[in-house]
Amino acid sequence: MNSSREEQAMLTDAARVYKDALADAGGNEIRQAVIAGIERGRRRSWQGRLRIGSLAGLAAAAVVACILFFIPMIQDLAPQSAAPAETAGWGELENFKRLYSFDSEAETLDSAIRHGYIQQVNRSATSVNYRITLNAVTADENKIIFLYTANTAAGQEIYSVNSARIKNLATGYNLDDEGQIGGHDERSGPLENRIYYGRGVIHLDRNQPFPEQLEADFQIASVDPGKLKDPKTGKNAAEMNYSPRLKVSFKLDPKFKEQQTVIVKPEADFMLEGIQVTLKQVELSPLMTRVVIGIKNGSENTWPNRQKIFLAVGGDEIHSVTKAGTVSIGLSAAYGNEEGFERRYGSTLLDQPESMNLILRTGNGTNIKEITVPILP
Repeated sequence: MNSSREEQAMLTDAARVYKDALADAGGNEIRQAVIAGIERGRRRSWQGRLRIGSLAGLAAAAVVACILFFIPMIQDLAPQSAAPAETAGWGELENFKRLYSFDSEAETLDSAIRHGYIQQVNRSATSVNYRITLNAVTADENKIIFLYTANTAAGQEIYSVNSARIKNLATGYNLDDEGQIGGHDERSGPLENRIYYGRGVIHLDRNQPFPEQLEADFQIASVDPGKLKDPKTGKNAAEMNYSPRLKVSFKLDPKFKEQQTVIVKPEADFMLEGIQVTLKQVELSPLMTRVVIGIKNGSENTWPNRQKIFLAVGGDEIHSVTKAGTVSIGLSAAYGNEEGFERRYGSTLLDQPESMNLILRTGNGTNIKEITVPILP
């Protein structure tokens, strides 16, 4: 298996994140609203203690706020669950399920496929000895997840999909790539190195128009037979072969923009490294859960303290309890911001969770401490 994630640089301090005066939200009211909204297929009508991410408020935040430090967190990629929900049958996509054991998006994809929240594309591009197939996509206003298959003819073995990106044809620009994972086909027993299954994630800015006409653009890297077993493979450029850019155009299903982001304000206080912090905001959508944690007392909001609380968390996940069981949703990225930090996870929102808890682990060795913070109590 091969996995990749873009390394990100630490950025400098910038302006204050915008303030929001929205009232606190009650867990039961939130849960009922979420369920009602899913059943209607959209959340535009949710009122009262829920707020839909608005163009004005979040666009202002995007302009004013600046990431202070940006460190993608790579943890144990095998999602763990005390009482796991039964996984869905993936049908035509069953071959991608073998990525499940190390993919932080596995539970999200399982939920999306279980609820038919998936778009089959099955379009291919070929050039000489290479073929790429875009099998399926799923999306909401925060992200796109896409599944693809790479093939090469006899005489070559796939080293990796060298790059996988998606362009918004309306703007002519590539969308923000959050990385890919993938691995070879093992259906026949011995490793089949001429077939490679991959998953990619694209970050969307929901303050921008929802993309419609897209172009997926891939390049396959391959080597001569037997070279994959050589530990030095990949270090010598002369041994690598590359396909031309292989492009697949498609139209994103408009059903994906109907499921809008719900923002809740738990305002739950707890301690990290002796500093009082608050679970300020949680954003919920079918494919993403974004958690924002800030230092509670302004006098303690300093750069060293923000670094301290960010680095204090050595492991985290979200436990989502549904009628089908309990699912542990893994971390996909973590960022520093001017009030503390934010963390992004997958989502099982389509499963209508009865409760959701944020689980944070601090310390090491015999001093590991687990902190449970209710999101939907």
